[in-house]
Amino acid sequence: MNNRPNMPEPTSFMAPDKKKEMLKTIDVLSFFHESTLERLAQESKEIPLESEAVVFEEGDQGNAMYIVLEGEILIHKGGKPLTNMLPGTFFGEMSLIESVPRTAGARALVPSVLLEINESQFQEYFATQPQALMAIMKTLSARSRKISTHLVSSQSSVTKLGGDKVSKDIVPSLDEHYREVLVFEPETFKFIKANSLACMDTGFTPEEVKGKTFIDLAPSMDPDKLTQMCESLINKLRPMVSFETIFERKDGSAYPVECKLQLVELHADQYEILLWVQDITERKQMENTIRQMAYYDSLTGLPNRNLLNDRLAVALANSSRNNQKVAILFLDLDHFKTINDSLGHEAGDQLLQQVAQRIKGILRKQDTVGRMGGDEFIVLIPELMETDHTARLAQKILDSLAPAFKIGDNELYIGASIGISIFPDDGMEIRTLLKNSDLAMYRAKEKGRNTFQLYTPAMNFKAMERLAVEKNLRKALDREEFVLFYQPKINLKSGQIAGMEALLRWDSPELGMVMPNQFIPVAEETRIIIPLGHWVLHTACRQAQIWREAGLPPLPISANLSVIQFTHPNLVSEISKVLDQTGTPPHQLELEITETVLMQDTTLAVSILRKLSELGIKISLDDFGTGFSSLNYLKNLPLDYLKIDRTFIKDFNLQTNSAITKAIVTLAQSLNMKTIAEGVETEEQKQFLKELNCDEAQGYLFSRPVPKEEIEELIKSGKTFN
Repeated sequence: MNNRPNMPEPTSFMAPDKKKEMLKTIDVLSFFHESTLERLAQESKEIPLESEAVVFEEGDQGNAMYIVLEGEILIHKGGKPLTNMLPGTFFGEMSLIESVPRTAGARALVPSVLLEINESQFQEYFATQPQALMAIMKTLSARSRKISTHLVSSQSSVTKLGGDKVSKDIVPSLDEHYREVLVFEPETFKFIKANSLACMDTGFTPEEVKGKTFIDLAPSMDPDKLTQMCESLINKLRPMVSFETIFERKDGSAYPVECKLQLVELHADQYEILLWVQDITERKQMENTIRQMAYYDSLTGLPNRNLLNDRLAVALANSSRNNQKVAILFLDLDHFKTINDSLGHEAGDQLLQQVAQRIKGILRKQDTVGRMGGDEFIVLIPELMETDHTARLAQKILDSLAPAFKIGDNELYIGASIGISIFPDDGMEIRTLLKNSDLAMYRAKEKGRNTFQLYTPAMNFKAMERLAVEKNLRKALDREEFVLFYQPKINLKSGQIAGMEALLRWDSPELGMVMPNQFIPVAEETRIIIPLGHWVLHTACRQAQIWREAGLPPLPISANLSVIQFTHPNLVSEISKVLDQTGTPPHQLELEITETVLMQDTTLAVSILRKLSELGIKISLDDFGTGFSSLNYLKNLPLDYLKIDRTFIKDFNLQTNSAITKAIVTLAQSLNMKTIAEGVETEEQKQFLKELNCDEAQGYLFSRPVPKEEIEELIKSGKTFN
């Protein structure tokens, strides 16, 4: 804190319980355990501020971040206001994370109270919480975009000028602002004028800038893409275009920028493009720092559990598409605790670092080794062509650990037990594969340690099961052995049925009733999922039309799209055709996709989802919360619903699960999306979701998936589930 006038000594202004409850509402703290919040509330200092009191000035050294408990704080830069911070928001974290001077100033607009979090508290509470770190990064990006848009929109008076007013008025008015501003021709991208800050930041004189084009300053920019963006402005398709690129200065140095394009109309069919540029170097550095903290192990520098899960998800998705295998090696050091206890944690840490380097040194470029925690490591082998390779690699790892480790004056010898599971033989989900490799690792320990064990029982069972499923699956569609069951979705406020999900079942004469998790993976790998998925959509939409004609309420019906369905080139036209053939209004159809779909090709996913949304179809992101990847894409996706994964609902009484569920609901509300909770089985779970203002729920508490006749009777009965 600097230059605070008439500042009394800090005291406690808010009751501890009230303070803790307020801290719970802040997104970056919502992941913390109740006891952690209590400690944070007790240990953090409250700072009272009078109106106009200075919190810090631009350029000050910062060793704390602040949460606004009461009042309002103005963030300003160069004497110009940037944004206002209200109760429940935080600021000042950039200097704390990056250890750099303050990039903006802060002062109280009204009498205020802040909660100060110093550097040691940040390291203790935040640095070990990936969810909180990612929430900080999300907030920073949103804050930056908000400030950027505000600054541009405040100049609306210059976006439509006539004749000589462009050259006479634009540059002088833009020189009043601390943003780089340039004007260029949409046909040639050649700059016509630039304000003084643009010249200063790029190192070019005004005359030199006029000899440059946009591509000269941003050589990595695709000219065709820039042309498309300019045309979208000229054709009045968009009022503004925003994007990020890399600028190069006169001296050859490069820096990341956020660009915003606006149209300037000169005369009829005569245009210029106004380019606003913001240097986002600090933001990118901050994001990289936070990402490093969230996804990498601070001790070894290896990927941590979060990044491993992300890479596993990508590897499984790619392998499903390419009919390849993935190997997971679960490695646990033998007798590590003995070394740690006898020589101390510092020696143990050095040993873990050396183990990490040895394993990393023998892997292929596409392989990943990560630290799960303690003395446990995971080795991920994608694109596996033969299972025997995993056995050879496991032995190679054991051999690499055999030579002595030099720790201080000690030479230490340590072995490892390795368990191996193979996708898809030993499981289709990350959790199952990790569990099976963990079980195999314990079998290796039982066999005498310093060896490896494959998860063979599951491999044998699943191999036989898969052969039987694949053999009968190819005939099942022609034999009309598939049927749809329907599970209602309940509006948690009214208790009424708000819609239903169509769920596929296979009634096989040879195998009996086969559940989706047994045959859907095989259907995807054999691409039978494409005609099967079309049958599901057509059958569900046709049934919806039958119910409408019978006078039933036009409830939305949702259906799942697999990765292979989603990436099929005819998806949008086929769905549009189904809607036309069945007479189903587009808004009555809801399509559910998983985060895995987004990870295949983000650009393609955004394009397909927008086309579906333009048809009027509702889009739901299924199993949300099982990974962090989708957080980066949510702002660009035309989503209507977030479905909270059943794993968080099942154990909602666990602090982590309840915090994540609350965070998902809050996130959805901030993005104008609705939330649906899966797997609701108890009244306690329902009440928990109602208190969070979750919109809808489905699960056995309300109804199991049932045949069409039973769901029809349920709808006709008008039953509510209050």
